[in-house]
Amino acid sequence: MAGEHERMLVTGAAGCIGAWAVHELVNQGAQAVAFDVSEDHHRLRLLLDDDQMGRVTFRQGDLRDQQTVEDVVAEEHITHVVHLAALQVPFCVADPVLGSQVNVTGTVNVLEAARRAGGTVRGIAYASSIAVFGPAELYEGGVARDDSPMAPATLYGSYKVANEWTAAVYAADWGVGSVGLRPSVIYGPGRDQGLTSDPTKAMLATAAGRDSHIAFGGATTYQHAQDAAACFIATARLERGTAHVYNIGGPSAPIDEVAAAIDAAGSGTTTTFADTPLPLPAHIDGSNLDQLIDVKHRPLTEGIAESVDHFARLLRAGLIEASPP
Repeated sequence: MAGEHERMLVTGAAGCIGAWAVHELVNQGAQAVAFDVSEDHHRLRLLLDDDQMGRVTFRQGDLRDQQTVEDVVAEEHITHVVHLAALQVPFCVADPVLGSQVNVTGTVNVLEAARRAGGTVRGIAYASSIAVFGPAELYEGGVARDDSPMAPATLYGSYKVANEWTAAVYAADWGVGSVGLRPSVIYGPGRDQGLTSDPTKAMLATAAGRDSHIAFGGATTYQHAQDAAACFIATARLERGTAHVYNIGGPSAPIDEVAAAIDAAGSGTTTTFADTPLPLPAHIDGSNLDQLIDVKHRPLTEGIAESVDHFARLLRAGLIEASPP
């Protein structure tokens, strides 16, 4: 729960996990400062009503500008940071230079702002990714653990590797501690873009009574965005003085089981899927993080059913539209 004199900055607050992080902080009665380059708050409005939105401090700015990040941390008296801002895989492919500026330089700017804050920032959690790992066949049983070899198959994954090493140097050289977390396939309301967003798009289609297709196959680990957001908040509050990186665990499933759960949550819809697996491990071992914080791993069938129901409510309220088939 929110601590006394705590003021938490969420970067990438207009994104999926960012919006859920703000949602969690508001519900805890915490002081949340939402920072994003975008002023489009549509994902936040899927989760928060007008009264709840009014409890959030919004700061718009570009993470690539170090002075902007430093000013926000100082002016808002930030004590903790949940750093989620990033460009996802397709956007990094489309513009590798911009991807590195946002994902790598942006993370350096967050760490540097904390360093220059003179000790007022007590805890930092940042998003790495299971994209630092390679395909399942590289790992015994397809399982990736915290210390499994990194073998990123994308620019996005290589940027995340750079961030993990950068955070380690900031801790070693300047005492700026942090916890990096590696989410897997995130799903749930707000997950509308990125390489692994197809299952969530299929949940929305099912809520709208439409068939859909998931453009990848294989097995991997899934996490509801709300559960992932709670992990980031909890680890920021650990206030570690050194650098740590943990996998976020959760239920793993092959794509046919995911598609079946999506169809079971609807009424007469069909979700198809491709055969080609993602270049990711089949299972993510998050046992070390499970021992560190109280991690909620909601069952996948439960999370999918909740997401479809959530989408149905949003559709009825006119807050979201289903993409045409």
